[in-house]
Amino acid sequence: MRAKKVFTTIDTHTGGNPTRTLISGLPELKGATMSEKMLHMKREYDWIRQLLMNEPRGHDVMSGALITAPCHPKADIGVIYIETGGYLPMCGHDTIGVCTALVESGLIPVQEPVTSLKLDTPAGLVEVEIKVEEGKAREVSFCNVPAFLIKTVSVHVDGIGQVQADIAYGGNFYAIIDAKSIGLELVPENASMIIERAIDIRNTINDATEIIHPQYPFIRGLTHVEFYTDPSHGSAHVKNTVVVPPGGIDRSPCGTGTSAKLAVLYANQQIAIGEEFVHESIVGSLFRGSVLNTASVEGVEAIITRITGSAWLMGMHRFFYHEEDPLKKGFLLIPPMEHETEEVK
Repeated sequence: MRAKKVFTTIDTHTGGNPTRTLISGLPELKGATMSEKMLHMKREYDWIRQLLMNEPRGHDVMSGALITAPCHPKADIGVIYIETGGYLPMCGHDTIGVCTALVESGLIPVQEPVTSLKLDTPAGLVEVEIKVEEGKAREVSFCNVPAFLIKTVSVHVDGIGQVQADIAYGGNFYAIIDAKSIGLELVPENASMIIERAIDIRNTINDATEIIHPQYPFIRGLTHVEFYTDPSHGSAHVKNTVVVPPGGIDRSPCGTGTSAKLAVLYANQQIAIGEEFVHESIVGSLFRGSVLNTASVEGVEAIITRITGSAWLMGMHRFFYHEEDPLKKGFLLIPPMEHETEEVK
């Protein structure tokens, strides 16, 4: 074996969406905060993300987690979330996936029936509880970073018409749109149409309005589009489909998207504190969510949410990096996003 750089990962899926957790091979990342470490990763080692996420080793909805030393004094581990589109401040399905991988691989001390973890993420501290039975992570619940509704916008989108969207934050910025209002049916066979419309809507909203996190200005711009409709599953309240950057469909119900949806429901007095909300994905998988309490982010009314889901181990990989490989950084057959998230200042 001639490869001088080897990367070991554990692959899981959460409700059908993959998480590739890097457990060996990551260089030391510098920074006093996780956002600074994320920026260091982006500047110096983005080729590792490209290697692991892009084709031919990954695909258009590949996502993952990088395990690092935490910066927050109360955190157990640090996590940086990556995907084909770049970097995420927070990711719900990846949080469920990485915690499942850590428990079932024995990489962290495990206590039954519940193992508790505190994750240091670029979006803030995330508290996690893993329900463990006979060494298996049965379900993962996390208290997400504050979620809030920013505003409701109405924009004209070429080829679609007038679109009304709630702009909400749940760890990433979402445009939350009633699928029926634009004549869209959320079924797998409409995947290409869903993606096409989401990209057009995302680009139009980003051109029309400025979206900035009130506390973390490096988190800016609309990145995700979340369509919703009536549920198909008997236990669900809402069915959703989230289009992630640069242009793929989340197979899971989307953790941060569920938090953003709860923020909209709470702001509109459609859900109460402690009331359970069940979110269904395009493939029928489910997340449970609830509003724990209220919060404030630089004067913006927010909520703290709890999201619960399950992940499954699929396997382990050892990826080899060959400098002479002409496709060592991989490739994508989808266009890049027109709006990049601003670098951390």
